Amino acid sequence: KAIRRQRQMCIRDRNKIDITKLKAQDFMNELPEMVRSLEAVRSGSQDKKPVEVTFGELVTGKWGISEDELFEKMGINPKVDTMQNIFTMPQQNVRWIVPEIIRAAITLGMRQAPFYPNIIASDQPINGLQAIMPMVNMSDAAPAKVNEAETIPLGDVSFGQKSVSLFKIGKGFKLTDEVRNYVSLDVLGIYLRDFGVQLGYALDTLAMDVAINGNNPDGSESAPVIGVYETTNGITYKDLLHIWVRAARMGRNFQTMIGGEDQAIEMLNLPEFKDRHSGTTEATLNVKSPVPKNADFYIHPGTPDQQLLLIDTSAALIKLTARQLMLESERIVSNQTQAIYASLTTGFSKMYQDATLLLAADKKFSEFGFPEFMNVDPYLMVNLE
Repeated sequence: KAIRRQRQMCIRDRNKIDITKLKAQDFMNELPEMVRSLEAVRSGSQDKKPVEVTFGELVTGKWGISEDELFEKMGINPKVDTMQNIFTMPQQNVRWIVPEIIRAAITLGMRQAPFYPNIIASDQPINGLQAIMPMVNMSDAAPAKVNEAETIPLGDVSFGQKSVSLFKIGKGFKLTDEVRNYVSLDVLGIYLRDFGVQLGYALDTLAMDVAINGNNPDGSESAPVIGVYETTNGITYKDLLHIWVRAARMGRNFQTMIGGEDQAIEMLNLPEFKDRHSGTTEATLNVKSPVPKNADFYIHPGTPDQQLLLIDTSAALIKLTARQLMLESERIVSNQTQAIYASLTTGFSKMYQDATLLLAADKKFSEFGFPEFMNVDPYLMVNLE
């Protein structure tokens, strides 16, 4: 809701306009300034962070109508009209709407197939190509018994910082004159969504790299590798329970898993996920450190071979965006095409090292156990003598 209010503040027009008195020409005259304002808000500046605002949101905030209603008022039918129809309309300002139509289709693709929006805690706009993120290290902070008139002992909670670099991700594509002239905007949008899907996949790969390796070049934030009980059996449900019980004690919830196709098939073939049962057990044991009753599995080739990535989506990653999706174009006369370039500047920051881990089917837990920072017993075994 806070983001929605921020968007509305960015696009709200304080002057009430009676749109029933406006003609198609009046709406078209407003397009250049509207698109320029959108580009400024999406790009951000030194004083303002970039904000994702769609053209439809701007139209609703300015006139109180939908994007489709605006098209109708301007005499545009996306089911029939092509890019060339718009470019050849007598009123030249109407062509400003074409990049927004293309951008909407690409953005839709970016949000559909890729899974990175489902594994991040939040998407934060920032200024610049680098962000300084906090690192809180809990060490000797266990409580102790304090007798009358004694000094309360101090524990150590250290605060650090790390620098997170952002990257520009982009790709260009060409539209031939045949596409411009004969393919309707609605049909073109279907194909442009696939281009957005490819951009989204690139963000998936970037998120996977940070989740596994962290942001620090020395690998100090890399996800710990945990072994299984028996390597001959691969990953079993008992191995998952081993992880889930420890995670629950730490306040983590590894309900999201990412692995390759082969690992997905192995998981689906586990009796606990495949077989159906009816009836109730003779006795009931309620574990008060709850484990997930269901889990989400995403397939990605970036997961190491024979390993499964488990993520607590509420504490693993933050997406940082310095510039929202931007479009630029140029006319290439030599081959009669329109080149369109889409780019965005973004990156991911790892929040907590214990919010991601790798479960390895080819490693034994006796050799690859939980790291020290996942050992919660020292915090529970407090000496109060």
